[in-house]
Amino acid sequence: MHFVDLGIFGGSADGEARHNRWGHPFAVWCHVYCFYVARQRSEEVDEAIVSSTLAVIADRGIEGFSVEEVASRASVGKATIYRRYADRNELINSALETLNDDLPAIDRQASTATVLVDMLEWVRTSRTSGAELLPRIFAQAKSNPQLFQLCHERVIVPRWERVQEALRLGIERGELAEDVDVEITASMLVSPVLMYNIINSGGRKNGRKDFVSRLVAQALAGLAPVETVEGHTDRAGRPSRRTTRRLRRALTTD
Repeated sequence: MHFVDLGIFGGSADGEARHNRWGHPFAVWCHVYCFYVARQRSEEVDEAIVSSTLAVIADRGIEGFSVEEVASRASVGKATIYRRYADRNELINSALETLNDDLPAIDRQASTATVLVDMLEWVRTSRTSGAELLPRIFAQAKSNPQLFQLCHERVIVPRWERVQEALRLGIERGELAEDVDVEITASMLVSPVLMYNIINSGGRKNGRKDFVSRLVAQALAGLAPVETVEGHTDRAGRPSRRTTRRLRRALTTD
């Protein structure tokens, strides 16, 4: 709605009444500007709290986690945190769940291979996916099983389920064999990427850039629908020994 329509700048019989109700134009703009600044500041505070929470989780684990340290790192007061989160557990759970905020959606127009590569490459390299954080949490699996279990439930399982969804779509479209074990195949694809990140310190700067694409290509080559030629049944595109050797080399850095 235009300000003239509101009578703020006059132009109507009841303009004066509307002017009084809305106040001076400058005052209106001040309110709008202050609201914008406050909202922007609130978003910055939210981001600072979440990033600080994840950092404290990685450094201290669950047992050593404290809201006080989060507040200190985020440069906010504890009251600011408790206005957003009911307690310590909600803060931890919410922070971990943000690691999947940008998890790529499944593009149903793309091939199964493309969908899987995009998804797993995001897991391997994206800063928002926790590519640098998760290896540090996994390293504490034995000494801090509570943190590992929480991370598995809040972060890993949703990713596993998304990969399984992509595999089921591939089966429906005939790109994968009907008898493919979706759960096992998802593990075959996700687990190497997670381990690769641990070996290469997060995967963002180290490791082969084509690791994910080669992993998916190798896996799908053995999962393609069965072809029958003159009574002989075999998997289409069975990988050669040379391809297998290449996959082994993919586990090492350049």
